[in-house]
Amino acid sequence: MTAGAPSNRITSAVSSRFAGALEWLYGFADMERGVGWNARASPAREWNLRRTRILLDLLGAPDRRMAVVLVAGTNGKGSTAALLASILSASGTTTGLYTKPHLQSYRERIRVDGEAVGEAAFSDAVDALRPKVDALLGLVPALGQPTTFELTTALAFLQFASSRCTAAVVEVGLGGRLDATNATDPHVSVITPISHDHMRELGTRLDQIAREKAGVLRPGRVVVVAAQQATAAAAIRVASARVGAERREVRPLPVADATRLGLGLRGPHQRQNAALAIAAARALSEHGVVTVHDDHVSRGVSRLRWPGRFEIVPGTPLLVLDGAHNDGSAAALAVALRQNFRGRPVRLVVGMMREKDAGAFAQALGSVARFVYATAPRGTRGLRAEELARRYGGRARIFPDLSRALEAARADARRRDVVCVTGSLALVGEARDLLGLPVPESLWAAAER
Repeated sequence: MTAGAPSNRITSAVSSRFAGALEWLYGFADMERGVGWNARASPAREWNLRRTRILLDLLGAPDRRMAVVLVAGTNGKGSTAALLASILSASGTTTGLYTKPHLQSYRERIRVDGEAVGEAAFSDAVDALRPKVDALLGLVPALGQPTTFELTTALAFLQFASSRCTAAVVEVGLGGRLDATNATDPHVSVITPISHDHMRELGTRLDQIAREKAGVLRPGRVVVVAAQQATAAAAIRVASARVGAERREVRPLPVADATRLGLGLRGPHQRQNAALAIAAARALSEHGVVTVHDDHVSRGVSRLRWPGRFEIVPGTPLLVLDGAHNDGSAAALAVALRQNFRGRPVRLVVGMMREKDAGAFAQALGSVARFVYATAPRGTRGLRAEELARRYGGRARIFPDLSRALEAARADARRRDVVCVTGSLALVGEARDLLGLPVPESLWAAAER
């Protein structure tokens, strides 16, 4: 027996237990629609909140022990949440971060001070949650089973409380008004840029979507709002006045300010996300929840590394990995590609989910792509590559999986070409696996760890 064998057995046991915990969690999802759906849940969406609130209360209301920030919107929610969490953590505040979806490991959804929750801690939290699900079903059978997303929301707060977090930054899932995360009581709310997404659930017009997002507002509390299209901005103004929330409109950081702060995330759209995060941190500081100084802001925004969001992988050809998945994020990606690689040919490797508007995505991004390699993310929710390819006309070739699409794009590329993998964070996570990139256990730059 080798000296490392006992350690290997322990590691194997931990991983096996984590796999079992994850299997249990996924058992509450409709894998055709995603982790926010469960065919055995009540079809009434307003009960999402009630199920989540009961679960949290059965766990001892861990969310009540910390200041909560809800980050709603369409584009840039994850980046804004991560930037805010980094700033708060830089101030010395133990901070939880809950985002979705993950890239390579489900554990990435739950972080404390930038570190993904470990397998053992995740499994412990699931063990604590299991009997509460039984209790929920016994208390109010009409609610039906919770969804995987509702359970993960409860898991996140359980982990944050266990880690003695003072603040929790929470990315809203779908919409805002009826999202499971809105069962909490946010001290500050954030609304990032709104565009067309989840139209079946939220409505087809921007004002309808904006009203759903504005469901995270609270009376007498600050809501930090990004620059919006006119109809969305008007809807948020009306909602803020009706609720009695203090609305603060935030423009993107000027280029000079972003440079001075050392903003580490690439793309001009990140200047808006950083401005929102800074404004939210200042609002929390005004409440006395945290104390945030200028040096905390600069350290927070400069050290953050947010994989899968205009992530550049050096080499020949150079690769860009970006999880754009709707018209707004595709437009932001197009601008970033033009600014960073002006005049260089772009080969687009794209795969999308069925529920997304592939036509609007192609219209926003297609003009920068010289060649298109159409494929589909793994699993049952991916849009067929043949359907996706039609959006790009004769420029597109069809591939049965990402491995072959990426291999073809890299083989075809010339020295100056850029290969961009996009359309879904799931596809980007798959690309990171294929490229041998590790699970992003920490979001801080190496020098900060």
